[in-house]
Amino acid sequence: MSSDDGERFSRLYEGTSRDLLAFLLRRCGTVDDAADCLAESYRIAWEKRAGIPAGDEARPWLFGVARNVVRRQRTSAARAAAAARALTLAVESSHATTGAADSVIAAALSELSPLDQEIVTMLSWDGLPPREVASILGLSPNVVRVRAHRARNRLRLRLAGGSVSGDADALDLPSAAGGREE
Repeated sequence: MSSDDGERFSRLYEGTSRDLLAFLLRRCGTVDDAADCLAESYRIAWEKRAGIPAGDEARPWLFGVARNVVRRQRTSAARAAAAARALTLAVESSHATTGAADSVIAAALSELSPLDQEIVTMLSWDGLPPREVASILGLSPNVVRVRAHRARNRLRLRLAGGSVSGDADALDLPSAAGGREE
């Protein structure tokens, strides 16, 4: 970078930062969003400083950059909101179908050791194979399979004694004979 580039960028910043922030405040939902867009606009300008038009054309170019940053931020926020709504609906739908059994299963799980709870939830709810669970927990796959088998038996006994029977099968834990395909 030449000192001319740095000086030119500094002049651009000093001459536009207040107006550009006002421009962004009118277009963004929050002060934080405007500040983020301002920083992103100047980051882009810095990266493209060699291509910034000279003279009076630099200001509209920078405002165009800021406008595009706001547009991308809005698109990203809309996608995130849509994904959050979809996830909320999926969770609500899943919870509505499992409702009463959830509390019984949660109570049975709480009687397991913390390590066995991790193994059970990783295998059944997260769908991880024993090999990956072993790697995450720093155990051998065989230890994971044995602990899962024993935990499943304890859960089955606990659930059979409660008002819900057969729910241990819903946990879909691997058997000691080998479990799921890895």
